[in-house]
Amino acid sequence: MASSAPSPSVALIGGGISGLVCAARLCQLGVTNAVVFDTGKRAPGGRCSSRYISIDGTLQIFDHAVQFFTVSDPRFCKIVSFLHSKKAVQVWPGPIVTLNPGRKPEEVKGFQAFIGTRGIQTVPECLASLVQFRGNQWVNNVHWDPVIKKWKVDDHGWFDYLGIAHNGKCADRLMASAGVPEIHKLLKVKFGPELDPRSKVMQLCSLWVLLVAFPNKLRLSFEGAFVDHPDISWVGNNTAKYKSESPTECWTVISTKNFGAIHKVPQEFIPPTKEKEVIHLLLCGFGDVTGVNLKSAKPCFTKVQLWGAANPLNVLQGEECAFQASHNVGICGDWFVSPCVEGAALSGLALAEVINNHWKGERRDIGLGNPLIPSVARALGAFPTNKSLLFRPKMQS
Repeated sequence: MASSAPSPSVALIGGGISGLVCAARLCQLGVTNAVVFDTGKRAPGGRCSSRYISIDGTLQIFDHAVQFFTVSDPRFCKIVSFLHSKKAVQVWPGPIVTLNPGRKPEEVKGFQAFIGTRGIQTVPECLASLVQFRGNQWVNNVHWDPVIKKWKVDDHGWFDYLGIAHNGKCADRLMASAGVPEIHKLLKVKFGPELDPRSKVMQLCSLWVLLVAFPNKLRLSFEGAFVDHPDISWVGNNTAKYKSESPTECWTVISTKNFGAIHKVPQEFIPPTKEKEVIHLLLCGFGDVTGVNLKSAKPCFTKVQLWGAANPLNVLQGEECAFQASHNVGICGDWFVSPCVEGAALSGLALAEVINNHWKGERRDIGLGNPLIPSVARALGAFPTNKSLLFRPKMQS
């Protein structure tokens, strides 16, 4: 009987990759009344986002969180192939290297990197075009009514299902009084640069990101680099990555987890003195590992951002999402699979399948009692380098 009933309504809180993929998959399955609510003022995507900044009259692209992504699962391969057909993704040939101060750059091989076509932002923008997306929307309260078996989502109305597609303090607070303690337990969060093996809650690290532009090309031999340095973990040349003809060269510098913890402040209000200090230290680190003389190559633009909930340090073992069947509520996110774009997408797919199966009559909890285990991913992405693990999609011309 459920199959002949009207399509259920689903509220997904969080417009990152997992929430967008979940909504898109629900639409494929015939659940067309799925709405994605996101707090982002500029665009969807969460950490899969770009900044478009005018410097000396020219609009420049900066990827300021996710730098690229890889494909290792056939399910994600189908998504990437679709995105490529819509001209939302492209291959980044690099070169991508490892950098150690005082050593020559060593190219990292064995994987295929994907990026957006106008910044990584084109990936979530394409996905958002497939679903009902409501940006710049804060959801401060959700309530389950056990009589009508629906969720009241702030003043946005009643929904048959609720999906939480984000983590951090906001998700923790939102579900603390929602009447689903098993779900809330999975969303409790702790912050730190290193994983506490005794902790039974999600742990997140904080990272600083510096956007820096130079008036002229630095003429370095690489376009992206994993960095061995106390303060920075990644540097990327956005101008080269996106084949810009601009003489200005725009770089993204991502800090280490330890640096993020040492210099942690409320991300909603960064004191000017801390902003100045962080810019100085990250620029010095950039000079250390690249050999660029910052006295002669002075930046013409700098901007820092603190990602307070940047990267999961542990992941749920055994399931790609969580779901409480008695209350029609689930969670998806990269921390269920692997802290990367692919991990987020696979978790979103999984929750969509679970919701659809529940609507058709299956009554089964998913992932509520599963333990959290350490993640081995790099900061702001998991980049598999074992060729046998990679599934390279066939791109249409």
